[in-house]
Amino acid sequence: MLAQDDFTRIRIEVRDDGIATLVLNRPEHGNAVDDAMHSELTTVFSRARADSRVKAVVLTGAGTTFCRGGDSSPSRTFTTITGLAPVQEARLIVETLLDLEKPVIAAVNGDALGLGAILATLADVAFVARTASIGDRHVLGGVTAGNGSAALWPLIVGVNRAKYLLLGGEVLTADEAVGIGLAHEVVDDPVASATALAQRWARLPQFALRTTKSVLNVHLKAAAGQALEYGLALEEQAMAGPEFAAVLAGRRGNSTREN
Repeated sequence: MLAQDDFTRIRIEVRDDGIATLVLNRPEHGNAVDDAMHSELTTVFSRARADSRVKAVVLTGAGTTFCRGGDSSPSRTFTTITGLAPVQEARLIVETLLDLEKPVIAAVNGDALGLGAILATLADVAFVARTASIGDRHVLGGVTAGNGSAALWPLIVGVNRAKYLLLGGEVLTADEAVGIGLAHEVVDDPVASATALAQRWARLPQFALRTTKSVLNVHLKAAAGQALEYGLALEEQAMAGPEFAAVLAGRRGNSTREN
């Protein structure tokens, strides 16, 4: 069951109509994913799946940002509270999101970068604020884009377009993201639009809805099964290599920032 007591970095609200709103909750850091949030993301989608109260999930960020990606500030230790290696957690985040047969609607209220972009684009539908940007800048940080985007974006936007986006760490405007299919619609109030759709889907026949999503996700799971393990192994290798170390050293020598 989804319970707030089990989460410190994700705010949980389960309404009487079956809508569960999950709010990434580090607004002072642009909701960048630190070690604690990373670990919590490994369990929150499986908890939603098991909670009989939940019919649909709205995923958003606190404040004016959806999620600026992984917290790569110099103080981050890259340790976990689950006891798993960070790359094992990364795999669980993607797999439990794809295993959740209940609808997941992203309300992208601001920038969605790195892991934030992966969460937004792997949701079933993403409503995006007009001022939001979406992109995966792993390569610019000296890290392989192995934790979901390189595995699954080719299915969403095509292989060559995914190469263009990921090899150069391109960041798209909201309109550009919708134009290529990474997001669904640009709206004035993403949370309101996401909640309205969640309510509509929550009133539909649930077995038919969930099994249809499960069939559609077979395609994504097949791609993840082929590419995710390989990508995460390379990401782990990159994080132990000199290019990532140089990026971290540069941050320590300049200023703390999320990437």
